[in-house]
Amino acid sequence: MSKRTDLTGRRRSSLDWLLWCTAGTLAFAAHAGAVVLMLQQPEEPPAGSAPPAAVMIELAPEPEAAKVEETQIAPDQKDAEEVKSETAEKPPEPVEPPPEPQPPQPQPDPQPQEPTPPEKVEEPPPVPEMAEVQPGPPPVEEPKPVEEQVTKELDNVEVPLPLTRPVQRPVETREAPTKKKPAKVAPQSPAQKAQREAKAEVTQSDRTAASTTSSGLFSSTATPQKWQSRLQAYLERRKRYPSESRANKEEGTVSIRFQIDDSGNVLSASISRSSGFANLDQAALDAIRRSSPVPAPPPGVNKTINVPIRFDLR
Repeated sequence: MSKRTDLTGRRRSSLDWLLWCTAGTLAFAAHAGAVVLMLQQPEEPPAGSAPPAAVMIELAPEPEAAKVEETQIAPDQKDAEEVKSETAEKPPEPVEPPPEPQPPQPQPDPQPQEPTPPEKVEEPPPVPEMAEVQPGPPPVEEPKPVEEQVTKELDNVEVPLPLTRPVQRPVETREAPTKKKPAKVAPQSPAQKAQREAKAEVTQSDRTAASTTSSGLFSSTATPQKWQSRLQAYLERRKRYPSESRANKEEGTVSIRFQIDDSGNVLSASISRSSGFANLDQAALDAIRRSSPVPAPPPGVNKTINVPIRFDLR
């Protein structure tokens, strides 16, 4: 039994092998036949390789020589006929076929041009609105600087001072008093009369003493040195610094010579030594005139006085 199974197995394996070989041979034959058919088909010429089309050219017919009777021809005519015959005998030159028109080359696509930006038109600047012009404050005139004047020592020039006129008191118009009936005066006793007279004498003596002390304060009791220092202080209090000189920072000392009377009234004044600035010199003279009358001098003092007046910004 085992031998039979071995034989049947071997037969089946050989049969399977034959079947596979047959199938492979058929497949190979089918592919080979397809390749042969493809190789036997004629190749189609490409569309662009066709021969150029024939060009038909018509030629003129050849001229035939006509039989002409012999005649005597002049030599000039012979030359002309020979020229004509030569021109006629020449065959026309073959006309060359025109070259084939070349296919138009494809033009490149036009590149889109970038749109040019429009030119910027400069707009005119806006006209500023005219603001209402308000009138400003009037210009302040600046004081002109006074040039420094270097003056030499002036001579004793007497400057006349204006005379002080007495002040006229207004005259009061009084109405005429109406006559009144005299009142009856009671008779006074002698003691009351004596007391009233004593009071009147005391009042009169007080007034006299006050006027004497006020007028002789600097004359009788003061010494010349004290009077000189008090006079200097009196003049300093009435001195005024010019604003223009203060702005220009002008400083200096002015020596003033002036003359007074016994009551202290200034009779004349002059500059004995200048400060170098006209404004300061004039301010010193104005201070002397403004101080009149000065304190009355004591007896025995020289009435011509020379005092320095200093202008200092400190």
